[in-house]
Amino acid sequence: MRRRRLAYAITPVLAAFLASVAIVDGAPADSTGGTEMPTTSTAPQPAPEPTPGSGAPPTTPPAPVFAGSPYPVGTRGWVFPLYPLARVASKSWWSLDAGVDLGGNANQCGSHLRELAVASGTIVHEGLEGFGSAAPVLRVDSGPDKGRYIYYGHASPALVPVGTHVSAGQPIAYVGCGAVGISSAPHLEIGILPVGAKNPEEIPSVGETSHEALVNLKSAYSGALAADQARRAAAARARKLSAVRR
Repeated sequence: MRRRRLAYAITPVLAAFLASVAIVDGAPADSTGGTEMPTTSTAPQPAPEPTPGSGAPPTTPPAPVFAGSPYPVGTRGWVFPLYPLARVASKSWWSLDAGVDLGGNANQCGSHLRELAVASGTIVHEGLEGFGSAAPVLRVDSGPDKGRYIYYGHASPALVPVGTHVSAGQPIAYVGCGAVGISSAPHLEIGILPVGAKNPEEIPSVGETSHEALVNLKSAYSGALAADQARRAAAARARKLSAVRR
């Protein structure tokens, strides 16, 4: 297979500053410094309404969302695939490949950076040449990308076995630590196979669908940021109100 070249965006360049960044509000740390997510049932969310003349996709009903998902569905139908958001490198560090390379702001991996299903579907395959033996492939069963395959390269370990049905926002893997497949640092390469692809192992060529994946990711990231900022603002108001009442 080709490549794996995540630009050293997720290396220690930002580590000194970002070491002080707090993890997502309300997510308790586990014994390894990772974060726990609720594991409850699924709950539907309303379809996003496109702005007239914006070029947004039609109002296809979105995938059911995992009730424990930390993020909402973006306007393009994806939930952002990395958790917690505070540990994700900014968009300026993302790069295009067969899919899109993105990862932690200080090489986080394992339980420190989890991979989430971007949409509802079934894990139909794990392990891809060049991407490691645990790389999950999700076949989407609802929403704008119904019927398409989405792969998660350089994951390790996978958290759900082949054949598992998952909902958008549900954890499915960890970002692999070290060199997983052909890689230079821990990261996720997420990509979408072309419309009509039949084989989940046939990774698209470089640039074939990566721009489409990037648009979906940016939309999901914006939604995740907005939700996180709203949570933080609500928490700040609650603290201020509590202080006044004292």
